[in-house]
Amino acid sequence: MLEMSNIPDTFKYYLGFNTKMHLTKSMLGAYQEIIHGANTIDKLAGKLHKSANRISEIISELATNGFIIGKQKYHQQDSRLVIEISGTNYSLRLRELMIEYPYIKFEDILAESKLLFLAAISEDWISMSEALKLCRISKHTVNRYIRSFLNRGIVQKKRDLYTINAKMWPLLRQFILDYKNYGLIGGHIKWRFQEEMLFEVDREDNVQGETSGLVRYRDYGVFVGVISALCYIPKKKLRKEEIFVHSLFEVDDPRTLHLAATFYVKNKLKYLKVLPVAMKYGKYTLFQSFMKIFESEQDLLKLDLLPPFDRKDFKRMAQMYSVGQK
Repeated sequence: MLEMSNIPDTFKYYLGFNTKMHLTKSMLGAYQEIIHGANTIDKLAGKLHKSANRISEIISELATNGFIIGKQKYHQQDSRLVIEISGTNYSLRLRELMIEYPYIKFEDILAESKLLFLAAISEDWISMSEALKLCRISKHTVNRYIRSFLNRGIVQKKRDLYTINAKMWPLLRQFILDYKNYGLIGGHIKWRFQEEMLFEVDREDNVQGETSGLVRYRDYGVFVGVISALCYIPKKKLRKEEIFVHSLFEVDDPRTLHLAATFYVKNKLKYLKVLPVAMKYGKYTLFQSFMKIFESEQDLLKLDLLPPFDRKDFKRMAQMYSVGQK
């Protein structure tokens, strides 16, 4: 049996998680065995036909990424490390996914760059070019498996846009969203992709990185009173298109919808400049719905994914901020 001194501290103590999504074929294979009872290094070594040292490396990766925990069990003079599934929402979701589909080789779906590509298209429709930019994977790499994903119904395509097929693979999509958007931070995470995160805080001492969304409207001539704020990390200078798209996460009533429309018009935002940003943050469908405000002349609109829109109230608000409207 492998001695405890050979187990990396990240596995023994499980003090934190990696900040990036990461799954390999070996990690997925080991996880699948763990949920079916192979809960020690010796058992995993036998099931996977790998050395104890190699197994310790794999379980260390799983622990560092928040999928498992290790507990020391004592019996007479013997001590044994027992592996358990962690309580993170994404680990429990992966367990549910693998139990629901026991004959599927998830190494062919979730290992390495496949996970990152699926994460990039998991929120909503997105173009291939924007998805590749987000996950930093080459088109050549994605071409190796995109046809298989389409044929298996994992990915669906609409013109030149892609997304996960949520109707056919709801558990798969939910696992990816849970994993992608997980983080330990003093706020409510709205969106995350690897090092980038957008989150909401309601206390000033929890502000990190760069503030964004409605709280930043004042910098562009639209003064808004807020009780919470969005933060973006890592800290960088945000463009007005990014601030606008971030604010769409906060649109939850007619007032905030009218404010967003006012900001869009006052700052002369352009559809083609906002579109790729909306795709990145999973707001493509909502943004398409938002643009119908300017395509219609109806006084009252009920738009998909948005609160009711009252054109008279919008015009009154726009006039307050010196925004011309026909």
